[in-house]
Amino acid sequence: MVRAKCRGAPAEELGTWESDNRGSGQEAAVVEACRGCPVMADCAAYGLATGPGGMVWAGIPVPEMPNTRYYKRAVERLRGIADGQARVW
Repeated sequence: MVRAKCRGAPAEELGTWESDNRGSGQEAAVVEACRGCPVMADCAAYGLATGPGGMVWAGIPVPEMPNTRYYKRAVERLRGIADGQARVW
């Protein structure tokens, strides 16, 4: 994903997200970092293929725990983005 906005960007620019820290404002910062990225669908597909837990893919923060509704909801959103059926924002 050579054209990804996050490729080569300093971590300070992208923000950080801890999957167990919902509601702290971290999520909004990392989602904003992905806004307008030209490779959203590719990013979502790659995240699904490699195991998305604990990462942000295509602007969707995915919790580490796969048995939670938050995880399942995030994975469904990634599938929609990867298939071109869902908008991120």
